[in-house]
Amino acid sequence: MALRRPVAIAVGAGFKREIASLAAMENFLTEWPPAMRGDCYRAAVRACDATRTGDIKLEEARRTFLAFAQKAGILWTGIDPVTALREAKIRRVRARRENQPRL
Repeated sequence: MALRRPVAIAVGAGFKREIASLAAMENFLTEWPPAMRGDCYRAAVRACDATRTGDIKLEEARRTFLAFAQKAGILWTGIDPVTALREAKIRRVRARRENQPRL
């Protein structure tokens, strides 16, 4: 079953992977590290299973997979990951400086 709109996820340093079908979602979830499988992961797996059995529509499984990808921090944003990490580090350093007591 093909998705009307693929889900783009980040896989590695600046590489994008398009998830374009129910089978691709299931394959990706199967590859996900067991130590990182939380509630959103389990919800995505259940949604894929429910879609296979016809209990829910493919679009609902896609939305659940999107929520998983967002929670896992792998949803593709189109931003260069090196730049994003650098900017996040700068924000953390600034926040620490602002929260330090002044002498």
